[in-house]
Amino acid sequence: MKYKIIYTEKAKIVSGIKKHYDLLKYLRDNPDFIKHISKEVISDISTIVEEYDIKVLSPASHVLMFKIVKEYGLLPNDALIAATCKYYGIKRIATFDEDFKRIDFLEVINL
Repeated sequence: MKYKIIYTEKAKIVSGIKKHYDLLKYLRDNPDFIKHISKEVISDISTIVEEYDIKVLSPASHVLMFKIVKEYGLLPNDALIAATCKYYGIKRIATFDEDFKRIDFLEVINL
């Protein structure tokens, strides 16, 4: 689950800032704003996790992540997601990220 997307969308709504990089600068400069919206965002995420019976998995090892970085040319965060999928035997992933199409053990479901 991409918490960053949920936080960003909530921050856009509450702050009224529409441009992505303007919002990121605002968030960096105003950590109290993140604290302010966190309670509602965490509540929203918890509701979704419970309603859809989503399992939150521990990430795969850094060793497997580094192997995937080298083999598929992914950035570390994406490689960690792919490594976690591989570790748990997950075969399909829903994502906007085209980079996952390079991974032969994952079927990408386009959003």
